[in-house]
Amino acid sequence: MPNGKLFMKISRFLSLFALSLFSMACEELREEPAAQPLLKGYHITAMAFDGLGNAWLGTLNQGLIKFDGQNETIYPEVTGMIRNIKVDSKNQVFLAADGLVKFDGQDFTRYDDMEGHVTALDIDSQDRVWFAVGGFNHGGLGMLDGEDLSFYTPDNSPLPAHWVSGVKVGSNDEVWIAAQSSVGNLHLAKILEEDWTLFDSENLGFSPYSISNLEANSRGELIGGIDYSLSSTYDPGSPPLFNFNESEGRQIQSDRPLSVNQIFVDRSDRVWCAGSGGYALYQNQNWTYDEETFKEISVFAIAQAPDGAIWIGTGDGVYLLMM
Repeated sequence: MPNGKLFMKISRFLSLFALSLFSMACEELREEPAAQPLLKGYHITAMAFDGLGNAWLGTLNQGLIKFDGQNETIYPEVTGMIRNIKVDSKNQVFLAADGLVKFDGQDFTRYDDMEGHVTALDIDSQDRVWFAVGGFNHGGLGMLDGEDLSFYTPDNSPLPAHWVSGVKVGSNDEVWIAAQSSVGNLHLAKILEEDWTLFDSENLGFSPYSISNLEANSRGELIGGIDYSLSSTYDPGSPPLFNFNESEGRQIQSDRPLSVNQIFVDRSDRVWCAGSGGYALYQNQNWTYDEETFKEISVFAIAQAPDGAIWIGTGDGVYLLMM
């Protein structure tokens, strides 16, 4: 009998130990989410979500896609590359394309009397659409208020340069703009109501080469992606990100080369960098990378769905990461 009791204790201990190992293995699997593919065959360049839970996806010359979680609807009316998408409080969809395009669910309206591509856009709490038009010798900042269109240039406003490469609306409806007169000669501007505040490389403490886009975190800090695609002398050790809090700027260095197509800041203040060959994630001053899953198709856009899932837009569809 004593030997039988000892055997039962050892068996119970081994069972609990095996169960503990299995639970630890499951926890490790949960910490490494698998990417789930959707909409294969589409080259995804921009993504946003409306208040009804629909995903709106921009493509490279394949039209606008509405995806309700089960079915996709293709709108071929928009041609060329859709660079950015935002949705206002009325669920109207605005596209940065060859011009500014609005889709109200029934009809498309084009605002294409500006010279240049719309490169970025954002929407404030009053549903005013702020959008950037690129070009060294033309372009500027546009603002659509209902059907009233205003356009700011260095000739009629404090805007420091024609080429506007980034627009971001902050939590207090301040509008941040990145404007460049040339590569390596970047200015930031903040518009609050009708007051402009300008910041140059002296305020930043460095001179970013060029900007991919602007984002902001929950602390109100501006986050910028640094784009080196126009450089013929690119240094793989160049920093891919910077942040700015109106007092000082800081370049954020990665521990491996990054080519950034777009950055995205999620609701946990994690900074996602979409790039050629994959993506990188910056969180709590640490970097993680996925350079294998998308190395053949690249990543062009990243967004966060209402349920918290991270959507990865690639050259061959969308991949979902359940975080």
